[in-house]
Formats: sequence, C-alpha cells, structure tokens
Amino acid sequence: MRAALAPKGRTLVITLGSELRADDGVGPYVSSHVRFSRPDLRLLDAGTTPESVAQTAIDWKPDKVILIDAAHFKGSAGELRVIPLEAINQATVISTHSFPLSVTFSIVREDTKAELVVIGVQAKSLDYREGLSPEAERAAEEISGYFNSL
Repeated sequence: MRAALAPKGRTLVITLGSELRADDGVGPYVSSHVRFSRPDLRLLDAGTTPESVAQTAIDWKPDKVILIDAAHFKGSAGELRVIPLEAINQATVISTHSFPLSVTFSIVREDTKAELVVIGVQAKSLDYREGLSPEAERAAEEISGYFNSL
C-alpha cells in the first residue's frame, strides 16, 4: 500500500466523500488531517463533486494523482485497497458523487499523462450520520500519518 501512496514527482492527492454519510467521510477526514509542506505535494478535497477539481488537477500538471474515497469491495471494514480506474464504478461508493469518477479521472489522466492511483477504504456504514466507524477512522489515520511523514 505504501508504494501506491508514495509520491512520484509532482503528486496531487484528491480526497472524495461526504461527512454526512458515516464512512463516506473518510476522504474529508484525511483532507482535514494532512498538511503538506513540500511544494511538489498538493491536496484537494473534492467532496461529492470530483468533477469540480478536474480542471485544477489538469492545470497543476501532476506526475501522479492519488484518489482517496470510501469504497465497497466486500473487504473488511477499514481495509485499504488499490482499485483500478476501470473498476471504480463497480467498486466505489459513487452514489454520493454526481458524476462517474472513472469519466472524470480518465480525462485528468489523459490530459496530464499522470499515473493515477485510486485508494479505496472499505466502508462499514454509509448511513446518514456524521462520524466514521472506528475501522474507517483507523484507516484514515494511517493514511494521514503516512502523508504527514513525507
């Protein structure tokens, strides 16, 4: 997993999700807990509208884009998994996103030629409530801690 999260040149981390849908808030949690101090690392919280950051991502011209989102891939709650972009619409929790992630980030990948990595965190609950499950929070803390150590 560390290899997937490892920066490569100009690296853009994009978090996705809604804090109002339990574990779908894993992306916003990571976004609020990571502080990059290096100019070659950048973080964007796209919330539930990933298409809103696509142009910013393209304009920044990253070498690598890392997407972090809650997902449903039949893993254990809080499990981290790299999800191929081609499988993202089947595996990720896209009901909170207004436009298919695969379309949005295929465009970003094509326009920037960046390596694209999608990190899914297996959700335990997507109920309409605030707060992460303990499992998702541990995963979000692990991701945040790794990024903050860079």
